Amino acid sequence: MGHVGPRRGKESCQSARHSATPSHVIPRGFWIRIVLALLAAFVGLAGSGVAQTAPGAEKEKTPQVLVVTLEGKLGTTELARCTRALRTAESEGVRWVVFRFDWAGSLGEDQDDVQALLDRIRATDVGTVVLAKGRVTQGAAAIAVCAERLYFLPGARLGEITKPEGEIDELLARDPDAAAGKRFEELRVAMAARLQHRKNKLSPDAQKLVLAMVDPRVQLFEATVREGGFERRRLLDATEMTALQGSGVAVISPEKLERPAMIDERRAEEIGLSSGTLQGPEQLAEALAVDRDGVREISADWAEHMVGWLEMLQPFLLVAGFVLILFEVKTPGVGLPGVLGVAFLALAMFYSYLVGLAEFTEVLLFFLGLGAILVEIFLLPGTVIFGAVGFLSLVFALVLSRQSFVLPSNAVEEGVFLTNLINLTILFVAVLATGFVSWRILPRIPWLNRVLLPPPAPVGASGGRSGLALANDSLLALVGRTGTAATVLRPAGTMELEGQRVDVVTEGEFVEAGTQVRVLYVEGVRVVVAAANADRKGENGSVGFVVLLAILGLLLVVAEVIFVSFGVVAILSGVSLFTAVFWAFQESTTFGVVMLVSETIAVPIVLTFAFKLLPKTPFGKALILEGPGKSATAQAEEELRPLIGKTGTAITPLRPSGIARIDGKKVDVVTRGEMLDPNSAVKVVEVAGNRVVVARN
Repeated sequence: MGHVGPRRGKESCQSARHSATPSHVIPRGFWIRIVLALLAAFVGLAGSGVAQTAPGAEKEKTPQVLVVTLEGKLGTTELARCTRALRTAESEGVRWVVFRFDWAGSLGEDQDDVQALLDRIRATDVGTVVLAKGRVTQGAAAIAVCAERLYFLPGARLGEITKPEGEIDELLARDPDAAAGKRFEELRVAMAARLQHRKNKLSPDAQKLVLAMVDPRVQLFEATVREGGFERRRLLDATEMTALQGSGVAVISPEKLERPAMIDERRAEEIGLSSGTLQGPEQLAEALAVDRDGVREISADWAEHMVGWLEMLQPFLLVAGFVLILFEVKTPGVGLPGVLGVAFLALAMFYSYLVGLAEFTEVLLFFLGLGAILVEIFLLPGTVIFGAVGFLSLVFALVLSRQSFVLPSNAVEEGVFLTNLINLTILFVAVLATGFVSWRILPRIPWLNRVLLPPPAPVGASGGRSGLALANDSLLALVGRTGTAATVLRPAGTMELEGQRVDVVTEGEFVEAGTQVRVLYVEGVRVVVAAANADRKGENGSVGFVVLLAILGLLLVVAEVIFVSFGVVAILSGVSLFTAVFWAFQESTTFGVVMLVSETIAVPIVLTFAFKLLPKTPFGKALILEGPGKSATAQAEEELRPLIGKTGTAITPLRPSGIARIDGKKVDVVTRGEMLDPNSAVKVVEVAGNRVVVARN
């Protein structure tokens, strides 16, 4: 998260996450952009936006391919554009998302953001393709080897996923080599796990080469191995080559590869890492078997241009947002601190949404947690339940908004998780420290001390303790007496009684300043009051209880969708919602009508979220069991099986994979190892999953 705390006024700031990012200053249109960003955060404008249609033009049909062209370092803006492309493809039913890497990848890339994009690529049902041009390294190379397909342009080279230089903490360690070796091993294990989830499985040699790109300690050799009377080219590491030579197998002319591993288009095709070499980007549509008119380019929109300075300001936004919310609690009415606090927090979450670290679930959980804390402060002080649930929700949402996984599954993710917990601890310490210092200083400033709620005045002219510190006997003597609300009671505040001020609290209702109030009872040092002219015959002090029942009912609605209960949870949900309305009418007719209308609106929204949105989120996928049905691979095999025995013609070179025209359709095919030229006659001999295996006819 970087350093937590407010930034200095006009001091130029450098991003704590990208050492190569140039210095920034807050732009002139800062507040206008805040308003625009808030609108986008709540209505999802950031998720829209392929190329915009000119005024008066007809709406373009849904494209089949979305292309994102990236050059140089994959910064926050570029990764946010990749995330938007995947979201757009998922929502509009686009078949392919193509990442065109043109001399892409550089040191200083944010590994957390790169890992988040890799997780989204693994989870999406949209086909992902990488077209490599020039030198592709670091994060761009990691994305290339994890995508469903990889194509090269002539002269392209790919590799060096991990830089061989050690980190600062490794260089300062007692054993720098051991510390760096541990990091390389963790990265290698994490990449091996990603390759296992790759949609198109790689050959053993291709996997070995990718892991050598990640771990620069691995030295690979390309050699001809003569075994059992047969010769074939293989990739061997030093251990394998020594073992083969020791067993008497002939290893002919071993060629040492560079470290970290880098490959060109020829070697990538030979080992099966590449799906082919294209002569130009215009051949991409043919390789994907789509119309050229169905290819659309994704360009950066206004929201992604904001990501750079949002990343720089996120720690400040979080700290300032929470502190301003605390100020709102200490000031009468609904004022600027509360509005700005919510705006800052929304912008901080909006940044995490743009870069793909947070989804709608985390954003919703964050503001539900904030709302629960406000209920604890304003409606039900001292109940603890709402405060504890709200605090846990905030912590959970903030942690999830900084990572693309729920629970860590390897050492790399464990490191990210630990870093997020440390940053979150620093955040809360900064909020508490800033709030404490502000409350000590602001009351001494002439203008600002009028904004804060004043403390209770002395009891008598001689100067005594505040009303809250009166002896219990003195407090009990107040029961039944009537005074005036000196401040707004929300529900806590101060009343004035015969020239004295006493700290009081209502049973949940809000009372405006100047209203006549009556002391109902005293509980310890807690003086409970109510409006003097209020009709309390049906009042049970259960406003918070009603709200709690309604929230419980809505949560049970979601639980009914997630878990199999044979209707038991649905019945409990209905009982909870009905009871909330019943008790609300016992309080007042107005309150009952408000609860009835609110539940009528909330239940369909919650059901829509549970059925449509929740299963699409990483959190929902981790909770909800998938229903029975055929897998995508099984469906593809069933559709392709009728091709067995049919003949066709190779459109592209088959080395060994490529495209052939069979039965009048373009089909992705692969041979059993033989190399076939274009226009060669082929015959389908096998269908395995989504692999169509052909041989020379």
